[in-house]
Amino acid sequence: MNSTVALIAAAVVVIVLIAVLVLRRKKTSEPDSDKPKEEELKGDQELYQLGMNPISEKPIMYALTTCQHCKNTRKFLDANNVDYIVIYLDEYAGSQRSDLMEKVRTYNPRGTFPTILVPGGKVIVGFRKQLMQEALIHDSGTTA
Repeated sequence: MNSTVALIAAAVVVIVLIAVLVLRRKKTSEPDSDKPKEEELKGDQELYQLGMNPISEKPIMYALTTCQHCKNTRKFLDANNVDYIVIYLDEYAGSQRSDLMEKVRTYNPRGTFPTILVPGGKVIVGFRKQLMQEALIHDSGTTA
């Protein structure tokens, strides 16, 4: 009986030691906290930079891939041959998504989608045909 208890105790100690070694290995293989985590670098990094510093001759649309208003807006812009840039926030993760969302809120405090930045300073929020026609098609005399 005593040998069975001793054998079980030894097995428990071995299991605990293996668990500690595995946990230590995971901690040392994690990236430095100063570096962006791989999961945060999902989306296109050029578009991320543009989204954070939105200076362009083309309209910039902040959107979500799952947003029906965003899809309708894209269809409208495409049908009217408007040359635009779309940045899908849900293609980013972690701090990059948070940073882009914060940037959207500087133009649209409600943080809704789509949010379109028109060259010249206009902002169009939502699928607004009339506003898009005026700002992107009629104002310039040609499509933007």
